[in-house]
Amino acid sequence: MNKIEQHIWDYLDGTCSEQEKMQIAELIDKNPAYQTAYNELKNLHAELKNIELDEPSMAFTRNVMNQVNILPVPGSIRSLVDKRIIYGISGFFLLAILILLAFAFSMVDWTQPADAAIATFNLPQVYFSPSLNSTLIRSFIFADLIIGLYILDSILRKKIMPGK
Repeated sequence: MNKIEQHIWDYLDGTCSEQEKMQIAELIDKNPAYQTAYNELKNLHAELKNIELDEPSMAFTRNVMNQVNILPVPGSIRSLVDKRIIYGISGFFLLAILILLAFAFSMVDWTQPADAAIATFNLPQVYFSPSLNSTLIRSFIFADLIIGLYILDSILRKKIMPGK
């Protein structure tokens, strides 16, 4: 769209100021290029005003919702999760537990006779004071509290709104 057409559309739509409107009217009267463009765009503007807009039928919403109801309901979340992923995660944790148990059993002294008295075993003293202070313990308890409240909230929401 050129500058002349833009000015004339602004003039026809009434989106220009009064001063611009007077200038465009003067140009239409004096300039033949403006006159021809004005006559063409005025006819087009009149035709566009006479066109009736199509509106959807009164039952449009009902028809759309009926089509939506015909579509199959997507499956539950269980069908979306690949079982191989679950088996892989479970296998990893089972393997980690088995390795820890094997390590623990390899450290046991199996040479004692069965009738011998159970020897007392003293655990070595471990000092956690440099790394385990009250701030760390409180932050850990705070994080556990937040996680617990989140889980409690999700459980209560499922009880209140079972459909979601």
